[in-house]
Amino acid sequence: MILFLECGRLGNQLFQYCGFRYFCAEQKLILVGFDDLQRHFDCGEVQFISKAALERWMPFAILRRVIFFLVAARILGRITEKKNEESFMLHHRKGLLWNVYVAQNVFFQHSEVVNRIEIAPRLNPWLIHLAYDWLKENKITPASDSPIFVHFRRGDYLSWPSADFPAVLDLVWYKRAIETMHEKTSHPVFILMSDDLFYLRDVFEESKNWIISDNPPEIDLAIMSLCHSGILSASSFAWWGAFLARSKRKQDCQFLAPLFWGGHRVKKWYPIGFMTDWITYQE
Repeated sequence: MILFLECGRLGNQLFQYCGFRYFCAEQKLILVGFDDLQRHFDCGEVQFISKAALERWMPFAILRRVIFFLVAARILGRITEKKNEESFMLHHRKGLLWNVYVAQNVFFQHSEVVNRIEIAPRLNPWLIHLAYDWLKENKITPASDSPIFVHFRRGDYLSWPSADFPAVLDLVWYKRAIETMHEKTSHPVFILMSDDLFYLRDVFEESKNWIISDNPPEIDLAIMSLCHSGILSASSFAWWGAFLARSKRKQDCQFLAPLFWGGHRVKKWYPIGFMTDWITYQE
């Protein structure tokens, strides 16, 4: 049995779910606090324990400390990841309760994992319906138009992974990527998405072919899945939007992302080894 406490937002949670289903398919997986994943995706044979259920008897932060203390005391086993540029593996350390493991800081964001993902959990149908409604309201028809999502991750990316070399992309990079998409696509419609709508509205002026999405993240993800192509920030959320879109249209999709991903400012891959063979990386 593997016990995994929430670590990261929806994009990270999807990698963690898919990684454990691939590498530990025979193990029972219990996800604690993965409320967004449970709410927005059909994940099949996985047990979820919601934060709301936990709060009735113990705050989540206290539960985390208790469980990690049991791991440190070797009462519970531990699973961690080991990786370098070329390889990825999970390391298991048994505890006194030899068949119970707690995963710590496992993200599965490595080419050995991401290029093996073929089937992911399905978005719940009601999100797809809301995405279609929004597209229709904005006069976008995926079957005949060429919608392209452009994802701007700001927020914590203004200082992550470091204040000196943050993962946030500058406007010049986006303009080059948009120009590249213009050259490759007939009559594109760009759908701009961000965790900072004020920034988008300050920088871009909406028009028939430039539309800002003001939806919650889960609906943005559903809209991404209906797009023909995409321009990605160095974000796991944007990666999954591209993956879901590609799952529907494998032949003529185009996806652009920053070279070196989150380490584009220092020209070194971050996370280490996180390269996807169906994404075009652009400096």
